[in-house]
Amino acid sequence: MGIAIGVIIVLALAILFAVLTIKSKNSDLFKWVGIIIFVAFFLTWVIPYGYYQGSEFVANGLNRLGLSDIPTVMYYGVYFCLTTVLYLFVLGGFYGVLSKSKGYGNLVKKIAKAIKGKEVMTAIIIMAINIVLTSLLKSQLVLLVFVPFTLSILINAKFDKLTAMGATFGSILVGILAATYGTEGLYWFNYYGGFDKNTGLTHRLIIGGIALVLYVGYNVFRIIKSNNQKKTAKEEVEDLFEVEEGKKAAIWPSIVLFVFLFIFVFLGYFNWENVGVTAFTKFHNWLMGLTIGKDFTLVKNVLGSSAAAFGAMEINVLIVVLLVLTPIVALCSRIKCSDASNAFGEGFKKMFKPTCLFVLSYVVFIVVYMTPFTATITNWAFGLTKTLNPYLAMLTSFITSLFQTDLGYTSYLVGGMIANTYPDNISLMHTIYVTGYGLAQVLLPTSGILLIGLSYLKIDYKSWLKYIWIFAAAMLVVILIVITVLRYAM
Repeated sequence: MGIAIGVIIVLALAILFAVLTIKSKNSDLFKWVGIIIFVAFFLTWVIPYGYYQGSEFVANGLNRLGLSDIPTVMYYGVYFCLTTVLYLFVLGGFYGVLSKSKGYGNLVKKIAKAIKGKEVMTAIIIMAINIVLTSLLKSQLVLLVFVPFTLSILINAKFDKLTAMGATFGSILVGILAATYGTEGLYWFNYYGGFDKNTGLTHRLIIGGIALVLYVGYNVFRIIKSNNQKKTAKEEVEDLFEVEEGKKAAIWPSIVLFVFLFIFVFLGYFNWENVGVTAFTKFHNWLMGLTIGKDFTLVKNVLGSSAAAFGAMEINVLIVVLLVLTPIVALCSRIKCSDASNAFGEGFKKMFKPTCLFVLSYVVFIVVYMTPFTATITNWAFGLTKTLNPYLAMLTSFITSLFQTDLGYTSYLVGGMIANTYPDNISLMHTIYVTGYGLAQVLLPTSGILLIGLSYLKIDYKSWLKYIWIFAAAMLVVILIVITVLRYAM
């Protein structure tokens, strides 16, 4: 009874803070993340934590976090996503320099002019590419390398904020919901749970296909509606990396740059072994084994021992690529060394707020990592019925994903229990947890990519909720129908 009263009090306070935030004129994103951190901290005071040994839950009692734990969770929040933090800062620096290239500015302006009057087709192409690539590539974060370029085009073509957000960051988030072979969350969920790469694949393909059609259709409807309201003045959108034009500057170097990046990202971050292609791994092993003399491996020493084959690359490789490309862009664009350094620093600074918000989303995760009360919630929910209830499982998955930005950690906590307790329903449970997490990423203010996008475009979270809730509700219905069929009709 004490636990129930404590949970009710904490949730009531959280709802009060949320209402006050919604009603405020400037409902800053930091407020929303702060509410979730507050809830997570105080749930450690009222919900015991525990863990699973196979199908058995082991309760460990309360492990309350207090004020002295705040520096610790902040430190580990940065630690757990340090590579991503570095990536975001380097990405900002790269675009800071690139935006000073007049050839790049000319390319952006030409494309923006060409798509005037073709807003619907442009949005369809961008969203479809982002959703499909996110669903397939090992890391969804690598697609952020194209987002500032895409946003500059859309902003110069006079797309409104939410449509630009939906076409770029939003479609990447939908790709997480539609994960097939890709995304970091799915990879680590399979790894820790011991699931096969094809587990639940057919079900997720169905849900992913419907998500793509619904999301694209919803945004097309919104664009058409916006275009028909000619009397309504569109809000001017500020481009974080404003481009510069130059009459004589050639656009072909920028075209070559983005073609190279696209090929590199696709080759490097699509897991080729998932489709039976081993040529890249074999070539990499041969290349890294080349020696000069007796035992001097030249390529391995130059690239470093952490260099990986195409299909097995981590985000650190893309960081190195951007660092190498940045001075090349400056040189080709005839940007002075001092100007390039200043531009890199300015771009670095522009990514500071989005990066801080991303870190805070991991702070929420660290609170649960230190006191995993979500395992207790899971055990309680599954104990309410003697047989598997897919709706309770979906609710549990969604609540867990509110506090855990890392789907792999969810699998670390409950993957063994799923495999041992529901061996005949592995595909169903896999589908529930992956799609529940994806839906949370689209909707909730602890989604790292969502926070980056909203901060980048200076959009309030409540504006995003108004924009996305219809799609989220429709996808929830779709997921519930699919899991109902899987549980009771098959």
